[in-house]
Amino acid sequence: MLMNENTVHLLEELFQRKIILYDDLLHCLEKERESLVTINMDALWIISREKEEICSKIESIRQEIVSVVDTVGHDSSLPLNRILGLVPEEKAPTFKSFFLTLDKLKNEIELLRKANMAFMNDSLRFLDEMISIITGGKESNMAYDQRSHLSKSGINCFLSREV
Repeated sequence: MLMNENTVHLLEELFQRKIILYDDLLHCLEKERESLVTINMDALWIISREKEEICSKIESIRQEIVSVVDTVGHDSSLPLNRILGLVPEEKAPTFKSFFLTLDKLKNEIELLRKANMAFMNDSLRFLDEMISIITGGKESNMAYDQRSHLSKSGINCFLSREV
């Protein structure tokens, strides 16, 4: 059963809003990276709240899309690619474009998220190593691998990501 024109138009608007939100999330992660490099803790707290708000809005839009598409079985795990089978054939390229854009943004976000986490973990290991040296803890086994990443020391970590 194909969707009516109003439903298709509503879905187009929802997907456009979702794309904008994913783009906003990508920019947040870029700002987060800058703040991690400059050690701007105030900005990191603000960015953290922004990311939470954006993710909440993305989830809300996902639920709206599911509720618009799922008129029969109340399937909250409805795969969004099933939408292509429900929209009129002339609108399929538009929705394919939405999916491709969302996939591209999701991949960029995941890469940047992982890079930010790795940067933060490397920084915490470095700080932990410095604290160990200053406090006269264990002897430092500081060494960098071939990718210029700090190798793990054998000491207990004083710091964690949650801090």
